[in-house]
Amino acid sequence: MSRELLQKAHDVIRIAKRAGALGARASVYRNRNSEVEWLDGRLDRIRQSTSMGVSISLFVDERYSAHSTSDLRPDALESFVTDAVGMTRLLAADPHRKLADPAYYANRFEGDLGLYDAPGAASVTGIDRRRTAGALEDSARSAPGGEKIITVNSSCSDSTYETALVNSNGMEGTARGTSFFLFADVTVRDQGDRRPSGYWYSVGLHRDNLEPVEVVGRKATQRALEGIGEQPMESGTYACVIENRLARRTLGGLLGALSGNAIQQERSFLAGKIGDEIASPLFSLTDDPLVVGGFGSRAYDNEGMTARKLPIFEKGVLRNYYLDTYYASKLGMKPTTGSQSNLLFTTGDEDLEGLLRSMGTGILITGLMGGNSNDTTGDFSVGIRGHWIENGKRVRPLSEMNMAGNHLESWKHLVEVGNDPWRYSAARAPSMRFDELTFSGA
Repeated sequence: MSRELLQKAHDVIRIAKRAGALGARASVYRNRNSEVEWLDGRLDRIRQSTSMGVSISLFVDERYSAHSTSDLRPDALESFVTDAVGMTRLLAADPHRKLADPAYYANRFEGDLGLYDAPGAASVTGIDRRRTAGALEDSARSAPGGEKIITVNSSCSDSTYETALVNSNGMEGTARGTSFFLFADVTVRDQGDRRPSGYWYSVGLHRDNLEPVEVVGRKATQRALEGIGEQPMESGTYACVIENRLARRTLGGLLGALSGNAIQQERSFLAGKIGDEIASPLFSLTDDPLVVGGFGSRAYDNEGMTARKLPIFEKGVLRNYYLDTYYASKLGMKPTTGSQSNLLFTTGDEDLEGLLRSMGTGILITGLMGGNSNDTTGDFSVGIRGHWIENGKRVRPLSEMNMAGNHLESWKHLVEVGNDPWRYSAARAPSMRFDELTFSGA
């Protein structure tokens, strides 16, 4: 199949060059997604889709445009690409728009990154999905405290993808992958009209990497029950631990300010800060696209540049931005890559419970809601839920609180990282302990 897509990408490049494009990049993809949703003892929804399309970037006399279509009939494709080249000639010139230097295509990893599970994709059936979605609800309702459940929503899904990328200046590549997903969301009865909810999920590139259905359902119920009796604390500055599965969301505002777009347009609080100490010395982060089985693993990036490890923070010091060819050229810097892959953190010695014991008294954050982060200033605010901790133990649940601060200050309060990187994400972040952050509540 990938060979078919690769041939189609080459065909698109040939049409573009024949129409007068000096350079072109073509990406052809095929995706398949299947999902079964289950709600309170009955089948709620079945979704299945297959899509195929092509995206093309055109470089015509220092002019640039990007286009996409799902009509891959030869005649339609010929007309589509030819017209796109013609339209590109009408745009303003921008000398920074160009394909990557072919030197960045060299020494590409050619091994198996473990992204595709052929047996798993072949074995799953519609009956399997339906049975699994129902079993997720059964396991949630049979968990301790299940008599308090009001409603359970569960789902089972899987997907496959294939892509081919060709650049007119000498790069071609193919990739394929699979993913499998289990999810359960539980709502339980509390005092008055309160209805706490909780969810759990498991995702894997290989089907046999999923947690057992029974575990996913029970954890969803446990999470919902932990919300019974939630109340806000008084506003103040508290020590806190952020659970590993939330760390990617916590990092979002920091990572967003690393993009070449934000740096070049002067709307990043990290502009001009390469080499500066931004966070605690305990904070080290590497972008590593070559992790076998990693959710963000790849042999090349969206431009076709060979994927390589990229240090982002070393002991709190900012080392690199995410720069594609265009923004690197505009900034007078060397390109790195324009997009994130796997984010790996230097970890510590303690698990979540160990971090709570070290903290003693403070807040354990287990949920984040809404919020915003300003890339220009670094200010952020986000709603939280979790538990009040005393003597390292959970005392009572809390919610209806906000955590706020500034990234340039808050990350310097990181005092301990856990040994528990979250394995269901490309961001393998551990739980993190801060000596003080600002919270608003009652």
